[in-house]
Amino acid sequence: MFYRLYADNYRCLANFELPLEALSVLVGPNGSGKSASLLLVAKLRDFILGRETSTDLFPTGSLTRWDTRGEQTFELGVRLAQGDYLYRLRLFHLPQNSLNRIEEEKLSLDGKPLFETRGGKTKLYSERHEAGQSLLTNSRNSGVSQVPDLPDQHRLIAFRTFLERTLVLALNPALVTAVSANKQPVTIPRPDCSDFSDFLGYITSAEARVRRVAERSLGEGALPGFEGFEATPSGDASILKAAFSTQGRKSLRYRLDELSSGQIALVILETMVALVAEHHGSLFLDEPGSFLSLSEISPLLTRFQDAACEGLYQVVLSTHHPIAVDFLAAGHGFWLDREPSGPTRVQRLQVSVDLRDKDAHLRVSDLIARGWLSGLGIHDHSADPEREAAPASALLSEPE
Repeated sequence: MFYRLYADNYRCLANFELPLEALSVLVGPNGSGKSASLLLVAKLRDFILGRETSTDLFPTGSLTRWDTRGEQTFELGVRLAQGDYLYRLRLFHLPQNSLNRIEEEKLSLDGKPLFETRGGKTKLYSERHEAGQSLLTNSRNSGVSQVPDLPDQHRLIAFRTFLERTLVLALNPALVTAVSANKQPVTIPRPDCSDFSDFLGYITSAEARVRRVAERSLGEGALPGFEGFEATPSGDASILKAAFSTQGRKSLRYRLDELSSGQIALVILETMVALVAEHHGSLFLDEPGSFLSLSEISPLLTRFQDAACEGLYQVVLSTHHPIAVDFLAAGHGFWLDREPSGPTRVQRLQVSVDLRDKDAHLRVSDLIARGWLSGLGIHDHSADPEREAAPASALLSEPE
């Protein structure tokens, strides 16, 4: 699982550190950096896996507007059976154009090096952390992605494999199409899941059990009557359809993009949850409740909490949804906030209830809605006779 995300000079994230747990819930006002934090994980994943270059993922426009430095730094902390990995990437943006170059890329395990690029020189270390062969790398592609799958590099490969099983989702059902025409397998979906039909084709061939689990879960729970997915050939492409049973009639089939936004979201979420559960991976979700009904989001949140408690997989989500905030944020929440045109700051959300407090029944979402909870902590409006005082039932603290 991920245990740490660090970014400096990236959008609103300046000297920003986010501790991550088996279940982490990011709350806070719009524009506070919640989505930026989650999508940054996807960018770093894609860079490390060699899917895109540093210039594609971190253009000059991604620099913090009020920071005049050209240096940009990122770190990912990952805890696996092999130990604690720490990945560090430092980029330098060239002032005369929109390009950048890698100043430093380093991967260590329990503080000992596995890979390092510094000053244009790349070193690959052995399993005993002894300096080994040098690699030919360029200034805009991850060297970690270019390490061959060799027996003496299984620890580095384990780190890469974990990232391949990390999903970052910011669903947009309106962009999801039923047409699958990609000739290359889509092994990692885009955050908006517009390529879900292509991704399901990969799941069908490489992760058949995951597909069966998702289909069964949908039919028994969120989508009663759902029988399964079908891909119908159409020229050089295929059309993904969902089959539903009906009483006394043959099954009905609908194109994926004929389903409602909520149904599309459920189909995608069940598939992704089945995949991370299969591999004990990590799932990052931006506003998962945006397209779900109240009766649909509560069981999903319960499953997330159970999975985290049992160590099945990691879930990191950002949300404004009051049910998600009240159900999960009290024990797993981090408050993100920022002043206008200022950097994002993180504080752990802690809630304690004093039974003697007449307002002890207030939920976290109530505190946020009343403006009592912000980056400055709990506001006390007792000096204002027109407003009631905030209860001492919640507080913010610096993350450990």
